[in-house]
Amino acid sequence: MRALIEELLVACLGWIPTRLGMAARLILWKPLFAACGTVRFGTGLTLQGCSSMRLGDRVRLGRGCHLYAAGGTLELGEESALSHGVTVDASGGLVRFGRQVAVGPGTVVRAANHCFDRPDVPIMRQGHRYGEVIVEDDVWIAANCTLTPGSHIGRGAVVGAGAVVTGSVEPYAIVGGVPARVIGRRNRDL
Repeated sequence: MRALIEELLVACLGWIPTRLGMAARLILWKPLFAACGTVRFGTGLTLQGCSSMRLGDRVRLGRGCHLYAAGGTLELGEESALSHGVTVDASGGLVRFGRQVAVGPGTVVRAANHCFDRPDVPIMRQGHRYGEVIVEDDVWIAANCTLTPGSHIGRGAVVGAGAVVTGSVEPYAIVGGVPARVIGRRNRDL
């Protein structure tokens, strides 16, 4: 029943533009979440599993973002911002963003991968492997990036546009490419 109420509230309020829409969404959606600060909810959002989401103060969710946490945990730290069209899927796993994480448009963050070990069974019927994606404070993830389960991005790192992160990124590193590799550092003295 809770999931149905959540879905109805999201559908009914998700399209209202301007500050009026943002205020209505904050007031009426806030009780749906495990924790929810003063969040700026854009229009056209998809939200599933809100009771497993913790959104810090001054979080911004851009237009058309998709957030999923059914059977998992999704945490967005204070002042984190998701640009339009970002997908964060913590279903079955954990996605945790620290404070002041900026995520560019079109980025996909997933805490699960499809199983595909058995060629005699269609991939769609083999289930998923769940994991974690951890992003520490003060990280910039540019446009159209992908973060897979097992990704851990250190404090102050930068993930270049289009990069695919499949493992650990050191603090203050600048990474790019597929798979992402270190291409620089924000401060050589660190």
